[in-house]
Amino acid sequence: MGIIGTIRKHSGIAVAVVGIAIVAFIIGDVFKNQRGVPDLAKINGSVVTYQHFNELCEEAETNYKMQQGVNQVPSDVSYQLRDQVWQNLLNENLIDDQFEKLGLTISTAEVSDMFLGQFIHPALRQQFTDPQTGQYQAAQVKNFIEHFDEMDTARQMQWMDLEKYVKNDRKQQKYSALIARGLYMPKTIAQQIADMGKTISNVNLVALPYQSVKDEEVTLTDKDYQEYYNKHKAEFRLREEMRELEYVVYPIAPTQQDIAKIQQDVDSTWAEFQTLADDEIPFFVDAESDHGYDSTYRSAREFASPMDSALMGAGEGSFISPRIAGNEWIMAKVLKVSSRPDSLRASAIYIYNSKVGGDVTLTDEQAKALADSVLTLVNGGAMTFDEATAKYSDNPNNNDMGWMLDGEYGFLNEQIVSTPEGSAFVIKHPSEIGYWVVKVTGKTPFHTKYRVAAVTRAIAPSETTSRSIYNEANKFAGNNRSYAEMKASVQQNNLQLRNAMVTPMSYSIQGINNARSIVQWAFNEKTEAGAVADQIFEADDMYIVAALKDIYKVGYATLDQIRPFIENNVRIEKKAELLKARLEEAKKANANISAIATKMNVALDTVDSVSFNDFYLGQYGMEPKVQAAIAAAANNTLVGPVQGSNGVYMFYVNSKTANPAAPKAEEIRTRTEQGFMQSLRGVQQVLKDGAKVVDQRNKFF
Repeated sequence: MGIIGTIRKHSGIAVAVVGIAIVAFIIGDVFKNQRGVPDLAKINGSVVTYQHFNELCEEAETNYKMQQGVNQVPSDVSYQLRDQVWQNLLNENLIDDQFEKLGLTISTAEVSDMFLGQFIHPALRQQFTDPQTGQYQAAQVKNFIEHFDEMDTARQMQWMDLEKYVKNDRKQQKYSALIARGLYMPKTIAQQIADMGKTISNVNLVALPYQSVKDEEVTLTDKDYQEYYNKHKAEFRLREEMRELEYVVYPIAPTQQDIAKIQQDVDSTWAEFQTLADDEIPFFVDAESDHGYDSTYRSAREFASPMDSALMGAGEGSFISPRIAGNEWIMAKVLKVSSRPDSLRASAIYIYNSKVGGDVTLTDEQAKALADSVLTLVNGGAMTFDEATAKYSDNPNNNDMGWMLDGEYGFLNEQIVSTPEGSAFVIKHPSEIGYWVVKVTGKTPFHTKYRVAAVTRAIAPSETTSRSIYNEANKFAGNNRSYAEMKASVQQNNLQLRNAMVTPMSYSIQGINNARSIVQWAFNEKTEAGAVADQIFEADDMYIVAALKDIYKVGYATLDQIRPFIENNVRIEKKAELLKARLEEAKKANANISAIATKMNVALDTVDSVSFNDFYLGQYGMEPKVQAAIAAAANNTLVGPVQGSNGVYMFYVNSKTANPAAPKAEEIRTRTEQGFMQSLRGVQQVLKDGAKVVDQRNKFF
């Protein structure tokens, strides 16, 4: 199985990035800034130029397009790829610094072992395992390595990217393992946890949920907020700057007049569409439809409702009258109906003529004669296709073209569809550089597919409507030049003011997919807190008037900044104080748990088999503090009040028995230390906190 074919099978952004994931493995001089090229970032003094970063991003997009079989990368995916490239560069540089300080290396023997030895890297095992036998094809990998110089440039680049990814991944694993081995669960703590879990308790319990206290029953003071902030300040540390935005959205939607005009245009187009001959239809579609003519065969299920059901059973020449699908009108004619596969696979022997250049000297006639001879040998069984490839192909290491969707094989597609699986044919290359002997090696099951000429017309606002909405948004922004004015105007005019917290590289905000222009404005050095943007932003069929409410610097957010976010938590603390006081008062009057329940006018609950190791406290959900208090309490004792996550509790321990499922201290140590490996995601952040990183990507895109 060729590497290109296997790589094509794996889709998604992660796979696309594998091709460039560790392209900066050996950064060295690549980071040296070039004259006239602006710096994108600095990582511990190493410069990342915009030019170098952009090259990596372009390569990531190329790989993505190859994986997905598309010609264009969606803007949101492109942005995700750029972010992934940056994270890889950052992580590589930080890990490289640690490797240098620790004197660690990835030896040649390690690399060889990952490709051909005992510990094969998962990425290689995934791509070079025979699906029929499940065996790793080490011989094929060795063949790639030995014939590297004979590969074309694209194949060489893919192989080098794979090598770099494998090397860097080993570097990550080695460093993570080193950190994990340095984390230790002390025996004393493990034993204490084990002791806490040795018993299970049966308790009578009084629960006072926080919801039992109305919000109006507690008054929150500045002192309450300050005390909560002081206790939890570490939770509000910001590792990168943030901006708080508030904004008003003006949807760009068609009016009833627009909709009526579109309906008239659709009716007129439909009348003309039905009069056209089949050979005129593609030109008509290109001229009249929002989407160009597509000659691809598709199954009915590939069309959006209600087109999918309309196509079912439609014959050649059938017209499908105008109907609304999503936010557009669609009308169509079925030009062809055919039974076809969804996916195809083929291999090729390339026989070039002198037009290709280089060392090739065959005339076109000689190339054709050789191709025909090879076809005869292959179809006649005198030589296997692989044998013929090795002997006659001008590119013997690139014969497997892999699985592709029906239509993606270009000039080969129709002949592959019509040629039986296992058979071969000869075809001339459109550029007249020679001939291909193509063998069909796979097809998915055949089913009915349609070639449809579809005319679509978006149900969109007219230019007049769009201009009117823009003027409305512009007037609002012009009349409100500060955040305070904007907020007051929103209340007066009964508008909706939306809120969003963004980081320098945020792509979307609440309700808006591509909000980069808003984010860049918010992080512009000249934009001050309280400002309203001069420009009206446009994104996702809406105009946006944005204001910068506040600026959050790196470090600890101020109490005023986080006050709205902690209000509910502060209120719960006050409710807890009130509920604990009530329980304490009831406890003074009578130390009997049943009497306390009666006094508090709540049901006395019995909870059996409470263990320190349980995730939940019966119907009360996760209450680790309460469960710990129960585990630590002596038998026949009244304990409380205990402040929990969902309420305040008081309980009486009726009995304690041995817990047969209690883990031993050594088991706890082993499990905890194994879990350290799972918690190493924060290592990069720790390294970043200690590094000097100047990230200016926000200024570029």
